[in-house]
Amino acid sequence: MKYHDYILEGYSVRQNGAQITLHLVYDYSNAPKDWSDIEFSDVVIYNFTHTGGAIITDIYEVPITPLVNEKKKDLAEWWKNYGGFGLWNDDAEIYGAKLESEGYRAWRIDSAIGFGGFIIGKEIKQAEPNQAMQRTSASVTDRAPSSTLRASHSRL
Repeated sequence: MKYHDYILEGYSVRQNGAQITLHLVYDYSNAPKDWSDIEFSDVVIYNFTHTGGAIITDIYEVPITPLVNEKKKDLAEWWKNYGGFGLWNDDAEIYGAKLESEGYRAWRIDSAIGFGGFIIGKEIKQAEPNQAMQRTSASVTDRAPSSTLRASHSRL
């Protein structure tokens, strides 16, 4: 997948939060401009922080249960305040095990400039290069407004 040193141009949330697409661009002087869209499907929860100006360095799969244990206070607070993420259980161990048994996977996304995030879903894939290179104005409107990209987001 193409993402290392790509700039997070934006991201879209579709299918009521079940599909998250990172819209990345490689745009540096003396190099051809290139786009890459990384899609996550069957997403049950995600969290992004500090999306503005992010240069993606890594997207890697991590075990679900340790991630859920690490984020258990946040998850409990998000559930209490907003509700809405699937298969929730107040016990982080049980929640992680339930997600694993249902075939979910977890990914962390790292950046050189402040951005951090994770996604729990079932699949990750890259859009075909020709699709990424031939964006239309209609596909651009699916993206989050640039002002939204400066805020912290959670799909709960």
